[in-house]
Amino acid sequence: MRARAVAIILNDATSDSAEVLLMLRRKQGRAYATLPGGGIEPGETPAQACVREVLEEVNLTVTVGPPLLVLENIGNLEHYFRAQVQSGEMRLGDGPEAIRSSDDNWYSPQWVPLTQLESVNLVPERARELVREVAGPSSLRHD
Repeated sequence: MRARAVAIILNDATSDSAEVLLMLRRKQGRAYATLPGGGIEPGETPAQACVREVLEEVNLTVTVGPPLLVLENIGNLEHYFRAQVQSGEMRLGDGPEAIRSSDDNWYSPQWVPLTQLESVNLVPERARELVREVAGPSSLRHD
């Protein structure tokens, strides 16, 4: 089983304009979105991996809180954290995603309004519920 660390990063979480950072993907003709994150390397804690993966994927330095959830998903053990942006300009980072990106396998980090979360093919489905739980009551409002 592979271990992964995943970040839930909210922007303006206390307002009606709250957004979540997602990695929009197209791979083998399939369009979907994930939360930023990736594999935990030997010797890393899940929290350390979360910080590293966010920097590699979306060019943001974050701090993470305590683990929110550990979820088994398609052979992966995923550790979910709430993360706060400390610095950086959000863009596709310089990690493996940028190296692997092509017309058939692309990555695009985007701030997605919580009011539009239902229209995004976010995987795994439990991630959508967790984002809503972390965002609180304002995430239940829809335009």
